Amino acid sequence: MTTFLATAATGTVLLALLAGCAGHLSRPSGLPNALHAHQVLPSGSVRTAAVAVTAAEGLLLVGGAAALLTASRTGLGVVLTVTALLFAGYAGYTRHVLASGRGGPCGCARSDLPLSGWVTVRAAALAAFAATGALLAGFAGTPQTGSGAQTVTTALAAAAFALLLWTLPAAMHDRGTRPAPATSAPVPTRPLAAGGRTWTS
Repeated sequence: MTTFLATAATGTVLLALLAGCAGHLSRPSGLPNALHAHQVLPSGSVRTAAVAVTAAEGLLLVGGAAALLTASRTGLGVVLTVTALLFAGYAGYTRHVLASGRGGPCGCARSDLPLSGWVTVRAAALAAFAATGALLAGFAGTPQTGSGAQTVTTALAAAAFALLLWTLPAAMHDRGTRPAPATSAPVPTRPLAAGGRTWTS
């Protein structure tokens, strides 16, 4: 059970890194524009920070995949620990932006999703997954593939967790902006004439 949890947590984190890095690479202006709108970093360091974030996600993704392929227990623990710190930094940054009353796009995907508390929740959850994977890897060792059925089950669990967490902010945003159902207008009634009868022309 410990091996399954460690492998599922590791897979979830690596898929999230893949989604984030791919989104930034496919839309290079998205993250710099978001950081500029947040008005936290100096204007001169916005693009540098965006490049550093994208590079960090890509390097951690490659390092995690390499650790799995080479069965490097130490390497996987280092990658997951650094990834936990990265996602925790995301959570702290977005929380600070929201608490200071600033807004703007999330900058974490191709869509212009606005920054919200659900983005912070997602980052914190991914940080917890990475920390859990790093901790469990110390007890269970480097995640192993196991039997075919175990591999499929673990892969499906990791994909499901990653998909749910990655789409959480967009899903909650769509739910909050859904228009209220239309209500039928009350039917006007004709005034009563003297004697209690309905007035007719």
